[in-house]
Amino acid sequence: MASEREITLGDVWRAIWRGKWIVVGTTVLAALIAFAFTFTADTTYTASAKVYLGQATTMMGNLASTPGTNPLTAATMLQGDAVVAAVAKDTGLTPSTVRARTDVAVPRAPGTVTANQPAIATITATTAERDDSIRLANAYAKAALAGASGGYDTVSATLERQVRQLRAEEIRLAAAARRQPGNDLLTQLNDVREVLTTSELQLARVQQIEAPAIVTVATGAASSGSTTNRARTTILGAVIGFLIGIVIALAISGGIRREPGAA
Repeated sequence: MASEREITLGDVWRAIWRGKWIVVGTTVLAALIAFAFTFTADTTYTASAKVYLGQATTMMGNLASTPGTNPLTAATMLQGDAVVAAVAKDTGLTPSTVRARTDVAVPRAPGTVTANQPAIATITATTAERDDSIRLANAYAKAALAGASGGYDTVSATLERQVRQLRAEEIRLAAAARRQPGNDLLTQLNDVREVLTTSELQLARVQQIEAPAIVTVATGAASSGSTTNRARTTILGAVIGFLIGIVIALAISGGIRREPGAA
């Protein structure tokens, strides 16, 4: 019996072909509607800045995970009340407006399985004005840098002070050893030099690895009404119209019918 025969791709294609003008019509109509929508929708501008959040290390030089540098928690920390309040004060916006118009993403580095990896935050601001988006993105990056630098500044200042004191002590002991040669002074001098070398290495590591920094500042903003975005919206509308046209064509043609004599 014909009703018991399997339906082939050829049957589907013939059913669609019978309603080809419906498919063409819905595709063109949906594309035109999508294209017109791009002119009626409000134009927005999106700007972004990137901040290296720094990387805490242990006294042995191993990478350490902190809430502010862990990619799993860093975005939440950067969206906290203290950072948002600083951005609001800098831009003159309300905290709720800052939250609504910004987004913070801290992706994990590809291929990493641990959380204690260096992280870079991408801060995106979207407003109705190009300059406002740029200013908001950069203000947020500035506030994020200030928040991330708190612990680093303390550690760096402590190490710098320690290095200065050790260098002064080295000079004092070296001068004393020249005036009064002796094993005790030489031993003290060597001990100080050993500690000084370790402290200098720690300071260099902190300044090279742990220091947060703004990677890129926002200098321009992408418009939602750009030619690329309009084309993308139009193509998406055409694809949706094409699929709707296929469904309508199959429904109007009475479903998929087999050709006489088809196996």
